[in-house]
Amino acid sequence: MLIIEKLKLKEKMSDNEESIADFILGLGEELKKYSTRNIADATYTSPATVVRLCKKLGFAGFDDFKNQFLKEIDYLDRQYGKIDANFPFQKDDTMMNVAYKISQLYEDTIRDSISLLQHDSLQKALNLLKYSQSIHIYSFGTTLNLAESFKEKMLKIGKNVIISNNINYQLYEANCIPKGDIAILISYSGETEKIICVAETCKKRGIPIIVISSFGGNTLSKMASCNLTMSTKESMFYNIGDFSTHLAIHFILDVLYSTYFLLNYEKNYEAKLKETTELESRRSSTNPIINNKQ
Repeated sequence: MLIIEKLKLKEKMSDNEESIADFILGLGEELKKYSTRNIADATYTSPATVVRLCKKLGFAGFDDFKNQFLKEIDYLDRQYGKIDANFPFQKDDTMMNVAYKISQLYEDTIRDSISLLQHDSLQKALNLLKYSQSIHIYSFGTTLNLAESFKEKMLKIGKNVIISNNINYQLYEANCIPKGDIAILISYSGETEKIICVAETCKKRGIPIIVISSFGGNTLSKMASCNLTMSTKESMFYNIGDFSTHLAIHFILDVLYSTYFLLNYEKNYEAKLKETTELESRRSSTNPIINNKQ
């Protein structure tokens, strides 16, 4: 979850902490000029209360919070097009305008997602995939449907993927992951309680964890063996349809599949071709483009 959203939600904050949160939100990037004493004086609180709020938000102290908050402001200030991820179209748009704006949002989301990918993190994730026996995916809701597409692709090239579809059983299943397997945990906020419990279980048992989550500090990302950051332009609640979030997750999973495929390109292509031609032999089409054999 973005720091800005945490400050706006004000969960479990005292009155003084709420005053500090509002003041910091008003400062934005001007926070770089402020110390705990400056903030305390401006909000009629104390430096200790400022530090306490920072720790309550999950940071080591004020300096850690300030550094991450300014990084977040810089990220959010970057503009990738003029489409609002939360409200990409308006009630008076025509159907073709809606189609165009959604296509623009998709372009913006992919561009943003690429900007957040880091070579070292992607390489580490690829190594975890390469040397694992099986891959276990944990999330909830629509994200699990997106994970099914990743599972299908991986199965076709001989890599076993297991998706935990019942969130009530995920903790028990995580406790039974065999050594040599890895887990992929997906959470936009990085604060989903049951997914965090799964991460804690994996961590205690020495199971490597790839976390796919939003930009900025969150509880889940701190527990990961490897972090992959998704485009974070969309509010968790105040949006029309989670378009950007779902596309960003799908994109990252496709990148993971594709980089794994690349490890043994010819062998994986032959394996996929064999699987699909044998198991999907009843599929047919008169369309020459679809039937094209390259």
